[in-house]
Amino acid sequence: MKQYVGLDVSQKETSVCVVDESGKVVFQGRARSDPGALAELLSKRAPSAERIGFETGAMSSWLWHELNRIGLPVVCIDARHAKAVLSVRMNKSDENDAQGLAELVRVGWYREVKVKSPESQATRSLLVARLRLVAIRRDLENQIRSMLKEYGLHFSRSIGAQFRRKVLELVVEGHPLRSVIGALLSVHEQACEEQEKLDRQVRRLARDDCTTRRLMTVPGVGVVTALTYRHTIDDPSRFSAASDVGAYLGLTPRRKQSGETDVSGRVSHWGDRLLRTYLYEAASVLMHRTKKWSTLKAWGIRLSKRIGMKKAKVAVARKMAVLLHCIWVDGTSFEWGSEKTA
Repeated sequence: MKQYVGLDVSQKETSVCVVDESGKVVFQGRARSDPGALAELLSKRAPSAERIGFETGAMSSWLWHELNRIGLPVVCIDARHAKAVLSVRMNKSDENDAQGLAELVRVGWYREVKVKSPESQATRSLLVARLRLVAIRRDLENQIRSMLKEYGLHFSRSIGAQFRRKVLELVVEGHPLRSVIGALLSVHEQACEEQEKLDRQVRRLARDDCTTRRLMTVPGVGVVTALTYRHTIDDPSRFSAASDVGAYLGLTPRRKQSGETDVSGRVSHWGDRLLRTYLYEAASVLMHRTKKWSTLKAWGIRLSKRIGMKKAKVAVARKMAVLLHCIWVDGTSFEWGSEKTA
């Protein structure tokens, strides 16, 4: 008899529920949130498990890889989809959530999430750590500028070592802010050094990957954007059409249709926020800084005259996402098009 398992994972313990193909609860219990302990329990209580489902979360990627490695039929369910189903239950508890997940995988009405490969997961961690250091550096620079303005001290835009040098030229020995600014500059210098180390790793990863290098042929797409796209999408074959990438990244408008009402709203903002931000920045670079004309830029400029620059950038970002997917799948590079056509 087929069995279906729901796992409600928490940091220390996981609630386990096993149901048969008719929906009858066969077993309910708990186990440590450890792949070995869960595998041992499932081998006893659900030896003929057809599917084992749990929600996306902080531990879901690690748990999926470990259970999949020993041959268990695990599926990772979109937490937003699972929440919509589980919220109809009157009482909220780990046992009820596990039972709801078991019933969800039994009927098959769920959206399975593609779990990133270990390589992409490690690269994403590198990119997120780099982003955090950039934010720390930027916050320190803004804080120091704000403190200096209170004393009427201003200087031109600069970052990194040049920023520290200009600050020290203004805050001479004996200045009331010298000791305070010195402490912030010390942290700023350390953050810049660590960011540079991560930047070298990012450049090396991009240089060693031919797919990332081809993605960088698109104007406006740099090393960080290309590498983020490469390891966020991870597997381009999971999209049946390139146009699906825009919706996956939350760059398509929401739609609310009922009866005679049909409203098209703002972009959904679903999907990966980091990649969506980088694509918007790439679109801004293409529209404002890239001097060479291309068919993509010409399309964006014409669109901006009709709907405004901000909306046009979002549309160009979505088009970039689709274009990058096509380049990845086809093994081609960006085609600028003739200047006359542009």
